[in-house]
Amino acid sequence: MDIRIIQSVLDVFEHYGDTIRFDFDRFEEAMNDEAPDLLDECYLVVLGMKLGVFDAMVFDEDVDLRGYVDYLVNACELNEKEALFLVSVFEVLVDEVGYYFEIPNMDELLQDAYQRNDFEHLFVIGKTYFLGFGVTQDYEKAFEIYSYLYGHGDDRGAYYLGYMYEHGYGIEMDIEKALMYYENTSDDLTCLRLGLFYMLGKYVHKDLDKALSYFESSHEKEAYLYQGLLLEAKREHAQAFEAYLRGARLFQKDCLYKVGICLKLGLGVDVNMQEAYRYFEYAYDLLHEEGAYELAMMYFDGLTVKKDEKKAIHYLIQAAALNSLDANLALARFYELGRYVERNHRQSLYYYQKAQQINEYHRNKEISHEDI
Repeated sequence: MDIRIIQSVLDVFEHYGDTIRFDFDRFEEAMNDEAPDLLDECYLVVLGMKLGVFDAMVFDEDVDLRGYVDYLVNACELNEKEALFLVSVFEVLVDEVGYYFEIPNMDELLQDAYQRNDFEHLFVIGKTYFLGFGVTQDYEKAFEIYSYLYGHGDDRGAYYLGYMYEHGYGIEMDIEKALMYYENTSDDLTCLRLGLFYMLGKYVHKDLDKALSYFESSHEKEAYLYQGLLLEAKREHAQAFEAYLRGARLFQKDCLYKVGICLKLGLGVDVNMQEAYRYFEYAYDLLHEEGAYELAMMYFDGLTVKKDEKKAIHYLIQAAALNSLDANLALARFYELGRYVERNHRQSLYYYQKAQQINEYHRNKEISHEDI
């Protein structure tokens, strides 16, 4: 599978308008004309449109990759890798195109839910306002709804109340109250948030053991990644591998990559290069830059696959496009020396400059943790 198909779909949408996806024959013809070297990928994209998967994802506020993949495997006889690739492509396309729709009569729905004391409905409406999904984002309304639910014994909105207090969204920032909501309700989201606090020493004293405990109490797929990282730092590699594996089963892309690395290096598990290759492929399908880089290196070295410099360069270019620092540095040197590619100083300079930008970005990210 080739992630270049994403740009091909965007180009077709830009040229014909995105409504072409409803005219399946015309869309298929346009895709094949746009990407004649990606016919398998074109077939999958058109199939996904015909099955309504793309539009389902447009109207899905919480895209469950595993759910969509299982549907495509069971109902459409795709293999898991094809299904994951398709869902990953559609997820990016939905974000890139930026679809927006308006839920009609939301005020009436909200008032009706209040009158009937329908907590389930109120929770859903609160989340739509919190996310800005189908309505104009309104943290004040979300805060009002979740406060009402919390005051009536329904604490499912505690994470959102804590998050709004933490960031000052819809209410004045108050870290003590944010921590109170996080700590008084033990669910997957609050445990993930508290784990990050204690791991990074944000608002609380840094405590890695406490962070690990919170991550172990969460079933959010990102929690498995952080759990693995902390266990790996403690050199508990077998347990780290199991944590990464649990995240990988939910298609957390960093976990997929880490499972591949563990299998490649024999960290907490026996070396298995074929399985490592498979997990790197899955990570690549989810646009993981280092997953693509590892595939390139395996083709350069002929590890579990036949040595193929052309495929190696292909994956290296994809990794560089996905902002892999190592891939950009490697391509810069290759173009500088004329190794595997024709010597081209302009291309070499381009990749060196991009590598510098990526390096600066990572350095700044290490300084600030506001993105968590």
